[in-house]
Amino acid sequence: MTSQRKSRREIAKLFLRQLAINVCGGLLRLGSRPLAAGEETTVIIAPHQDDESLGCGGIIARKRNEGVPVHVIFITDGSASHPGHPRVTAAQLALLRRQEAMRAMACLGVERTAVHFLGEPDGTLNAITPARRAALVARLTGLLTALTPAEIFLPCQPDGSSEHDATFHFVVEAILATDLRPAVWEYPVWSWWNPGLLLRRWLRAKDCRRLPLEDYQQGKLQAIGCYQSQIQPLEPDSRPALPPELVGIFRNDTEFFFRYELPAPKR
Repeated sequence: MTSQRKSRREIAKLFLRQLAINVCGGLLRLGSRPLAAGEETTVIIAPHQDDESLGCGGIIARKRNEGVPVHVIFITDGSASHPGHPRVTAAQLALLRRQEAMRAMACLGVERTAVHFLGEPDGTLNAITPARRAALVARLTGLLTALTPAEIFLPCQPDGSSEHDATFHFVVEAILATDLRPAVWEYPVWSWWNPGLLLRRWLRAKDCRRLPLEDYQQGKLQAIGCYQSQIQPLEPDSRPALPPELVGIFRNDTEFFFRYELPAPKR
């Protein structure tokens, strides 16, 4: 009986979550404008290997189809998605996720030389030491200075993930350390799983944009499918690292982005 009650609670919780997600999606469609793809160099920031395909797979595919240079920067090595797994070590997982990322990037048309792995230990960004933080921001600053992007896409703040939130702050700090002032767009990933966060981000957004995927949806789905270690159980696990219901959100036909206004440079 206790197990049945638990199962019913879980089903009810999932139903309510899905209802809230659908409401948020409808509000975003009503309260957003179309996003122009842009024609200049774009940088996509991904805390983990899969965030870029989930949140930005459509815009990446569209830009590459139109010949726009797109660079993807992965912050962590992705090694903490299966802690304590009996068959796969953290090092093996990091290698596997790197391989999956390269296959996903090929699906989206991103050149191998435009994929950058910074290799920070996964699961540690929210407790990073000052020295490591300074080194990471310096690496990001150097990359952005060399790439001179006109647009940067990075995870929402907040996004319901400590690593995504930390990444947001690192990237903004790096941008402010350059002479660049690109357009900065936030993309939701885990905040879809916590619709309250997504709703709050939408309410304070001065500029919310949507991108109908149209001809680019198939490329995005193929890229997401490359991340088998995340969307399928890694034996002997019975559940995948990413909830199937979460992954299902990103199989929809529209991506959403929030414009972030960079602070004025300090004089």
